[in-house]
Parts: sequence; structure tokens; C-alpha cells
Amino acid sequence: MKCKLCEREIIEKEFCLFHRYAYDKIKKGYVIWVEALDINWKDYLNEIEKNSLTGRWAKEVIKFIKE
Repeated sequence: MKCKLCEREIIEKEFCLFHRYAYDKIKKGYVIWVEALDINWKDYLNEIEKNSLTGRWAKEVIKFIKE
């Protein structure tokens, strides 16, 4: 099966290795942000999506999550 975001093979659930890694980093980062800022999931995604330091794969995952 192919990744829902690219043509690579799925390694776990719906994502390839790269998109799965980005998804895991997004989830782990959320825990840290919640403790520091008391931010909700949607606002967190919006903040990291507009951050210039957020990578392409993470931005693709965020777009997928939002849809």
C-alpha cells in the first residue's frame, strides 16, 4: 500500500517512514506545548504550520490532519 501523502510504501497505518516520523514528532511536540501554553490541538497545528522552521513533511501531515 502507498502512503496517503506520497507514493512511498506504508510502514505503519497510513504513512510512509518520513510522514510517520513527522506525525510522531507533531504529537510529541503537542504534549510539550500544552504544558507550556495550555493550547488546544487545532491552534497548535496552526502555529506549527505557519512556522518557517517546520519541515515539508510535517506541513503535509498537518494539512492531512486538518482535512
